Order: sequence, then C-alpha cells, then structure tokens
Amino acid sequence: MPALKIPRKVRSIVAPFVESRVPGPEEFVVLSEPLLNATLKLAELLRECKPKWAMSGDAGELVSGVNVSADHLSILTTAEGCEEISRKLAENLVQTPGMVERKLEREANIDLKPYPVQIKSYEARFQIDGQRLDVYGGLQIRVGDWEWGDPLDYSPEYVYVGSEKLPVVPLRLKTELYIGLGWMDRVKKINEAMTRRHHGPGFGG
Repeated sequence: MPALKIPRKVRSIVAPFVESRVPGPEEFVVLSEPLLNATLKLAELLRECKPKWAMSGDAGELVSGVNVSADHLSILTTAEGCEEISRKLAENLVQTPGMVERKLEREANIDLKPYPVQIKSYEARFQIDGQRLDVYGGLQIRVGDWEWGDPLDYSPEYVYVGSEKLPVVPLRLKTELYIGLGWMDRVKKINEAMTRRHHGPGFGG
C-alpha cells in the first residue's frame, strides 16, 4: 500500500547519500514550555483512546530526537480516531471534523523537477492550553497530477515525554516519505537523530 504513487520513470531508483553530522549542544531545539505542557495534557486526555493515533509533524519528530522547530502539535490517526479524539477533546474543539484537501507550501523535488504536493484527510483542529492541535484522519498524499497515495498507515513508536509514554509516527516512515518527495534536508536531520540514538548523547563530544 504505497503512501506515494509516483511513476517509475520519474522515481529515483537509489536515494542519494546524505552526509550527516551530530549537531553541537548549542544547536539542539526542544519543545517550548507551552507546547510541552500541551503535549503532556494531550497524552493524559487520550490515554484511553482506542483507535490508533500518534504524534506527527514537526513536534512528533522533535520528541523523537530530530533537530527541528515546532510551533504546533499534530496527530495522525484514522477517520474513526479523529471522531473519538473530537469527542474526548470536545471542550477544546475549534474546527469540527470533516474532509479537507489542501496544497502544501513546499513542493516535491523529483528528478530535479518541482511538483506540487497535496494532502487530504478527515481533519479537526483544537486548542490545548492555547496551543494549536491538528488531527488528521486517514491522511493521503498526492504528488503532481498522479494518483493519490493510500492512507498513511504505521506501527507507532513510543517515547517518553516527562512521565508520559507517547505514541509517535516512526522515523522510518517519515524517511521513506521524505526520500520520495525529494526533501533530503529532512532525511539528513532524521539520519542525525538516528546517529545519536545509536551512539548515545556523548557521541561526537
């Protein structure tokens, strides 16, 4: 079930090598205190949520150790999960669940050619302690005029944020998507995070 449907004639056969390094301590980014507090509250509120869900977007990568900045929270789930989350967070609801289709600001870069990227999902929006939360159910991606990919599916990884065990979209899936879209700067950041995982916080000085 491919998440990206790109014709073979324009698909890169081999992903380019991306040289990675371990950033110095002064380069690391962490969740802001408001986002951290909202994440902890969210984990508590959704502890009994039965449909599969996981933190995604920049915040999901950040809590997984990727050195990116985040200004809001995102969750990837199913349409059923979006409905249940909307019930559990009813007091925080800003945008009621519904199908939304939009074009991303960043284009794909395939064989050195730019292509627009669209996403569609069963989507809702919330405010958790003043912080924006976007929930995407059954998210699909379309590159250029090609077919829509299948809804993103995954087996969540788990990280601890404070004392809360939090499901996150696995970095392996994010790497595959970024390679397919030609976003090699994001692949590099994930490679750096994986290097830190394997060598520990003291690696590289």
